Order: sequence, then structure tokens, then C-alpha cells
Amino acid sequence: MKNILIFFFLLTANIFGYININPVIFDKKIDGKGEVQEYTLYNPTANTLKYQLYLTDIGIEKSMKSWVEIFPTTVTLKPGRSGKFKLFVKAPKGAPKNEYLVTVGIKEVALPELNSAEKSGIKILTHLKMDLSGYIGYLNPKIFLKDFSVNLKNKDLEFKGIIANVGERRGTLNFYLAENKGKNEVYIGNLRLLKNEKIEASKLNQKLTKYDEKLVKNFSKYNMLIVRDSNSKKILYEGKVK
Repeated sequence: MKNILIFFFLLTANIFGYININPVIFDKKIDGKGEVQEYTLYNPTANTLKYQLYLTDIGIEKSMKSWVEIFPTTVTLKPGRSGKFKLFVKAPKGAPKNEYLVTVGIKEVALPELNSAEKSGIKILTHLKMDLSGYIGYLNPKIFLKDFSVNLKNKDLEFKGIIANVGERRGTLNFYLAENKGKNEVYIGNLRLLKNEKIEASKLNQKLTKYDEKLVKNFSKYNMLIVRDSNSKKILYEGKVK
């Protein structure tokens, strides 16, 4: 099925570059004992890179900045090497049920260079700002489908309609096709939707491979769509499709 590779590109009047990081989300329940997420930075360049990590909540209405610990706050990577940092988030007891956000900034710091007098050109520094969310209470995305349908043409799986998240928090949604009563589920991909976001179902379109022969051969029987929250594994939608 789909392999999804995410790259971040940042372009402004004076900054251009990319930062290779995985994962790119948090999406955890932050009340109770709190939650930790580990992130990996990778340096694919031929130069040693140093990154400074920081938190900000500018422009965020429901902030969890004061509940977040980030460690370490600097990461230095030699060419071809990777490094890790962690985020720990724990909301105080009694904090209201809601979705909360924080922005994690990852900024490249210039390192001193040997023989810098002999070097010429412009040094370009990268700067990524990544919005992460956590939530208090048992909140889940809620899926609404409009004019949704799926067809198989040759080996092209084509989706039509609108998929909307009308729930209480954002989330990554896993999509499955299944036969009657949810039998023989086949995973068809995932989509990430913010709260109150709607997207075209065609984002799930894909060309099936030899590994999907069961679905190709018995497609007429696959008349059910199942959507699960990738975090809680809760079924958010289960119903017939055209």
C-alpha cells in the first residue's frame, strides 16, 4: 500500500533549508501520569550541524508550553549521524478537558569553521517550527463523510467525496476496507486531519500491487469502510460505502 515520506521545507526571505526529523507529531493524552515522545534528527549533509531546541506558544490559544519539558536543548550531529531528543508533557491536576498545543522550534546554530577566511559564499541556516498537540480527557476525532465512494479501475483504487474531522481533537486516521460485518480488513492508508478540517477523499487514491491481490480479486465484496484513530485504536467510523 502507501508508503508516506514526510519532508519539511521552509522558505522565507532569508531562510531556505530542510530538517530531517521523525516523527512529526505528539498527539498524546497528557493528563494523569503524562506522556513522553522521542524524536530523531538526522544529518544527511557533509557538514557537522548543531541544532538548538526551544518552545514557544505565540499565536496559540490553548497552550501547554508550561507543562512541557524538552531534553536535551541542543543536538550536534556529525555528517551522516542521527541524534535524539525527548518531549515530556504532563498537565496539572484539574486542567480543563481540551486539546492543547505547543510549538517546538528547531534552529540550526552556526559552528565556528577552520580556515574561514578562505571560504566564500552564503551560509544558510535552517529553522523549523513544528506544532504539536496533546489533549486532556477522553477526546477523539469524529469522522463525517460526504458523497463518499470507492471504485477499482484496473488496479487503481479511486476515492471520491469529502472526509471531515468534526471531533474534539486532531488525529491520524487509519483507513480500512472490509467485507460484510467487518471481515477480512485491508489497510488502505492513513490521513491526518486537524480539528474541523475537511479534505478530499482522493488523497487516499493509490495503485494496488501484487501484495493486494486479495482486494483486487474480491473487490465487489469489500463494501465497508472502517476508520480507526491511530493513537487510541478506537473505531471512529464503520459503515457501508458505494
